[in-house]
Amino acid sequence: MNSIKNYIAGIMLLFASLSVFSQANITATETEATDFYKQGKTEAAIASFKKALLEKPTSLYSINALGNLYLMDKKYQDAYLVAEKGIALSNGAPNFIVVKAKAAMRINKAQEALNMIDKYLATHQPDFMMLFLKGGAYNVLGDRQQALNLFSQSITANAGFPDAYLARGEDFEGIGRYPQALKDYDKYISLRDDDPEAYYHRGIAYYHSAQLNEALADCNKAIALTPQNAEILTFRGEVYKALQQIGKAIADFNMAVTINPNYAPAYYQAAGTYLEIKNYAAALPLINKAIALIPNAAEYYWIQARLYLYTDKNSDALTAANKAVELNPKAPEGYMWKASAFFNQEKYDEAIKTISQGITINPEYYLLYSLRASMYRDKGFVSLADADDLKAKQLAANIK
Repeated sequence: MNSIKNYIAGIMLLFASLSVFSQANITATETEATDFYKQGKTEAAIASFKKALLEKPTSLYSINALGNLYLMDKKYQDAYLVAEKGIALSNGAPNFIVVKAKAAMRINKAQEALNMIDKYLATHQPDFMMLFLKGGAYNVLGDRQQALNLFSQSITANAGFPDAYLARGEDFEGIGRYPQALKDYDKYISLRDDDPEAYYHRGIAYYHSAQLNEALADCNKAIALTPQNAEILTFRGEVYKALQQIGKAIADFNMAVTINPNYAPAYYQAAGTYLEIKNYAAALPLINKAIALIPNAAEYYWIQARLYLYTDKNSDALTAANKAVELNPKAPEGYMWKASAFFNQEKYDEAIKTISQGITINPEYYLLYSLRASMYRDKGFVSLADADDLKAKQLAANIK
């Protein structure tokens, strides 16, 4: 999920920005458009503000409203263009810079957004919103450390600005710093308690902190706020699976694909669950569907390769494993299933060579040594098998 705030928050932000511009001389059409928005009629509001601009092309009130409405409606190119017009007419008013920067990040122009913000900050005191947006631009550009620093600066500038806590929490979550992420999510929820995304992300942090009951509680809160969300339902299914409530997990995966038949992760998770309970017949069409939707996910082919191995389709397993290695040559799983397929085809030299390649790339992955040991032992190479078993035990003992 993206950091798109809920509808109520959008209303607050929009009208806070509108208040910057004088409402003393707004036209009847602008009043109508504003009323439409207050009633939740976003499309009607957009149409009315567009009409208002035809009547009064230089109205900063309408331009500002349209830019924010386009953002909320995910019409990012439109938001970008209308904000550009607002910047020109207002001589660089920050409201329009904010809208244009937000839109630019969504249309693959994050560097332009960063340059725009830096240009503004060169002649103005840093404020929490510009610092927050700059952090967002760095996130899009892949510099998470800079983003974390800027979100922290935004919080220092305005400790009551909730979005910076959520954004920083998501970055902490992304680098596995779950205690820090949980603190930021807690703070965000204390400021804005009706955002399903916050509960969803806090649930993820709880899940990775082995606090499964807390993760489930947050999933339930998120789903109560947005029941038709395939992503959150799929994650709750993962939580149920970790809690060994397999029936509930499968029910959530099924509900997710009913809501969004093109949501590949739900098929993938369902296939993995059926694989674990050895219902291979149910798992195979699900993983095939996931691959049809997203054909470049190595982990999908890992599951497919295992299913083919377990159903004695070794040629198909080898094809799937080769694809997995092609997509992610650093991951050990592809080598494991490729070597297993070779071994089942009695191509023992290829099997040993493949698993040894995997060990060269992943020398700390104990399961590769265990697999090679079993292959050595099967072929009567006892001393080599013993050495690999010992190495596997040593590496496994170091896992925390």
